[in-house]
This record gives sequence, structure tokens and C-alpha cells, in this order.
Amino acid sequence: MDSQKELLNKIRILEFVLHDTGLYLDTHPLDQEALRYYRTNREMLDAAIDEYTSYYGPLTMDAVLSKNKWTWIEKPWPWEVEA
Repeated sequence: MDSQKELLNKIRILEFVLHDTGLYLDTHPLDQEALRYYRTNREMLDAAIDEYTSYYGPLTMDAVLSKNKWTWIEKPWPWEVEA
């Protein structure tokens, strides 16, 4: 598996983990261990998204950072990466 696919897969896994942990926290909002777990995985997701964006471009159009050029159209979109 190439590095772009690996990184995209890591992002998908972390998004699932956060969603699942968020559902747990909906019913256990004071669980400190779960809150730490959520924060840790959130930091890992943010770092993975930053890494992906720096190498391959934005994952979503709202992540376009350029002020003078619309970079969303420059590279294949994330869903165009072959499986």
C-alpha cells in the first residue's frame, strides 16, 4: 500500500474511533479515561490530516488555505485515490 493510501486509511480509522468514542461519551460524559482517549485520538487525527494536506492537498474544500488560488482542484480528490 502506498503512503497516501496508508495515511488516508489512518485518517478514516481515527475518524471512526472519534465517532464511536463520542457516542460512548454521550452516555458517559464524566468518564475521564474516555475523555483522555478522545483527546489523544483527536490530536492524532489532526496531525494526520495536517500531514495529508501538506503532502497531497486538502481532504475537504473547507481546508483550502491559499488566499490567492483555489487549490482544491489541483490534485485528485481524496476519493479518487484508487483502492
